[in-house]
Amino acid sequence: MVKITNTHGDTLKTLRQREKRIHLSRVRLRIMAVRLVWEGYWATAVADILGMTAETVSRYIASGNRGGSDALIPGKSSGQPSKIPPELTADIRAALQQTPWAVGYGESTHWDTRIFQNFLRDRYPIVLSRSGCTRWLYRHGFSWTRPTYVLAKADRPQQKTWIEALQN
Repeated sequence: MVKITNTHGDTLKTLRQREKRIHLSRVRLRIMAVRLVWEGYWATAVADILGMTAETVSRYIASGNRGGSDALIPGKSSGQPSKIPPELTADIRAALQQTPWAVGYGESTHWDTRIFQNFLRDRYPIVLSRSGCTRWLYRHGFSWTRPTYVLAKADRPQQKTWIEALQN
């Protein structure tokens, strides 16, 4: 067997080992594509076997040649940046610590995503979906809970007397 290596020291044996350890199927397919080409298969045949285009296989091979098998493993995607600028975060967090009524927004005693969405749109020129509001709130340490009404100084005997009088 001919020992094939690239400039990064990857061999067919190391590619096979890495392929077995990877649990993400899309990354495993990338490593498998490079390994099959190294084993002597044509890129078009590998593309047919793995169900991808020959251009994709060629791109994986080029990445593997440039950066070794590490280059075939995608990094964490940062995603789209937040629509709420970091300089407004402190102000918004301070507003959320109070009731909407206390900050002069509506008559509600609790926040929900619809009120928060309207608050952002009216106070700042920020338009977020309700699911985007939920994600932003979660990222900044807020969790959604349904408000419950509990009387702090409830007098149980007096409540019982009142219910009895109401029923009579």
